[in-house]
Amino acid sequence: MSERPTGVPTGGRPVRTVVVGLGWAGRSIWLPRLVRHPSYEVTAVVDPAAEGPVHQGVPLHTDVVELAPDSVDLAVVAVPNHLHADIAEKLLAKGISVFVEKPVCITSEEADRLAAAEREGGAVLLASSAARFRADIGALYEHVRSVGRIRHIDASWVRARGVPDAGGWFTQAQLSGGGALVDLGWHLLDTVSPLLGATAVEQVSGTVSGDFVNSGSARARWRGDEEPHGTPEAAADVEDTARGFLVTEDGVSVSLRASWASHEPRDLTLIRVEGSAGTTTLRCTFGFSPNRHDGSALTHTRDGESTEVPVAQDPIGAEYDRQLDALPAELADLDSRGRAVAAARRTIGVIERLYASARGRAARRHATTREHGMDPRITGLTQGTPTETTAAGEHPKSIVVFDLDGVIVDSTEVMRKAFSIAYAEVVGEGPAPFEEYNRHLGRYFPDIMRIMDLPLEMEGPFVRESYRMAHLVPMFDGVPELLRTLRERGFRLAVATGKSGPRARSLLQQLGVLDLFDHVIGSDEIARPKPAPDIVLHALDLLGAEAHSAMMIGDAVTDLASARGAGVTAVAALWGESDAAALLAAGPDAVLREPADLLALCPAVATH
Repeated sequence: MSERPTGVPTGGRPVRTVVVGLGWAGRSIWLPRLVRHPSYEVTAVVDPAAEGPVHQGVPLHTDVVELAPDSVDLAVVAVPNHLHADIAEKLLAKGISVFVEKPVCITSEEADRLAAAEREGGAVLLASSAARFRADIGALYEHVRSVGRIRHIDASWVRARGVPDAGGWFTQAQLSGGGALVDLGWHLLDTVSPLLGATAVEQVSGTVSGDFVNSGSARARWRGDEEPHGTPEAAADVEDTARGFLVTEDGVSVSLRASWASHEPRDLTLIRVEGSAGTTTLRCTFGFSPNRHDGSALTHTRDGESTEVPVAQDPIGAEYDRQLDALPAELADLDSRGRAVAAARRTIGVIERLYASARGRAARRHATTREHGMDPRITGLTQGTPTETTAAGEHPKSIVVFDLDGVIVDSTEVMRKAFSIAYAEVVGEGPAPFEEYNRHLGRYFPDIMRIMDLPLEMEGPFVRESYRMAHLVPMFDGVPELLRTLRERGFRLAVATGKSGPRARSLLQQLGVLDLFDHVIGSDEIARPKPAPDIVLHALDLLGAEAHSAMMIGDAVTDLASARGAGVTAVAALWGESDAAALLAAGPDAVLREPADLLALCPAVATH
């Protein structure tokens, strides 16, 4: 049975709530609604930039570390995007439940951190787009049953003029995580998610553009952002428009468009659901812009005839009031833990893949970055096919850093047996949760134990049994030949593994390939294991190499995160028992289906 989340109010008392962040969303959306809502009692506000002991009669703090868990039921996090995960993680670790504005996170790695913090702190993470609480979206969800089997969805939110906080954090990729796709696109993806169900997104193609983002006339003046004086501190380096096309494993396609600015006269949101028995279309305007489409219009079309479906006309912002109506029940729901972060992981995974696809096009054209000065993380490298080097080809490679398990060696069965034995010895009877353990591969074993809330004492018997059964661990077919060919082509090779260094070197020695590697580095030999970049950076230091000359081959999202953090090309290996969907969602720079595919990315190193 699930444990009751910590901090859940009892006895019918209001939810003691803290608002974290007094930017536009905090002061315009959340604080006034929470103050007047009978189910909440605002007990504090947190903002490092605010002055004085109180804000509008509410006690003011400058840091969430000042909050006492026994005096807070829920913290509403409304801060700049790059702080969402960090602040939510701190609060969850303290045992304080949080509601996080979109985007819940700006990377898949942040989603993993939030999941671990939620699990370890005993609190709950809540999050969803307010758009789901609109009356017209509710009517759409209800009426879509009449379209039969869903075949295609169009989802777009196009503003006429609505670039937020021009020159501020919204338009700086390092602080926002992206432009209109992260901002408006998150709402659209969250809105269509119930229509798609649990099916995975199999194909993703996207493009981005920035024709309006640096134009002062395209600003969202209705937000009341301060007018920039003179030249903005930094030119925008994110997109103002993103377009994408998705296909699920069930064959449903989704066309997506998110635009902060356009040539349209008014802001318009359109959701069209095409099915085997008809099409339902909603035209409305999400958000707070006053330049709106006239009301909400829902129509159903079948056999050439369209029928208007009655739909309630909401006042602007009513969806946020309904969202607050629903939060107390979600907070008390024993099954709520893990639900929001799973949805967030799926959404950010699609967004990362859309950006990766757009980066690939930009690398092939070499045009978008020059024309619009956009951040290379949005338009630079690419998600690839087995032979696609894209922008990585601008810098010839001479270094390959490999993960070990799942890339060089097929250790799954031995790990399964060793893990089961260790679990039985330390924890006791019952099935060992190896599948969950396997999802965290790439991390250091003690870190995985902490994430899974298992005893660290399992490491001893796990290592003992791994050594005992090491002779049963084979290399993947084609790997020995790959390693020797890379050496013949002049490449220097290293291993960066979640295993300890001695265990990794012992295994490779037993397999007869240790001498093919210049260095083998274990997670016990660096300060911070994967997904931190330390282990890859250490390999580069030992090799005396620059990041642009290297690539990292891994079978886990943590490998890709470590590679990106170190600035090397991140390559996904799919020949083991890896989670292919998660790897692709992380937007690797290249994808390998077989070991030999790597050779297409590794021509002979030029000698001088």
